[in-house]
Amino acid sequence: MAEPEKIVKLDVRAYPIAEPKGSVVAFASATIDDMFAVNNIRVVNSEKGLFVAMPQVKDAKGEYRDICFPVTAELRKQLNEAILGAYAAEKEKAAPAKESTVDKLREGAKETKSQPAPAKVEKKKSEPEI
Repeated sequence: MAEPEKIVKLDVRAYPIAEPKGSVVAFASATIDDMFAVNNIRVVNSEKGLFVAMPQVKDAKGEYRDICFPVTAELRKQLNEAILGAYAAEKEKAAPAKESTVDKLREGAKETKSQPAPAKVEKKKSEPEI
């Protein structure tokens, strides 16, 4: 008899990189069942789309090995979905703020253009000073 799939409590936070210089677009942290925390989880953008990369260390052969990782496919799926969901939510929160600032600047520029030019005031020629 197979064991029922256990849903693990995850508290996930994502921290998008404002201007990514490589394929890493965010870092994340996860607390599992209020007992185990994992930091430096990376959200990576590849040709196939976004994926989650667990913290790694380079071994003596120069190969990268995960320091910690989900043992079951179910936990991996749940963790990946939670991290990518948190990343999407943070990106969505950040996007309107940037748009609203840009929109405000555009609106200000439109208002300036739509206002009539100030009337020219002719200056009286004054007598030359001696």
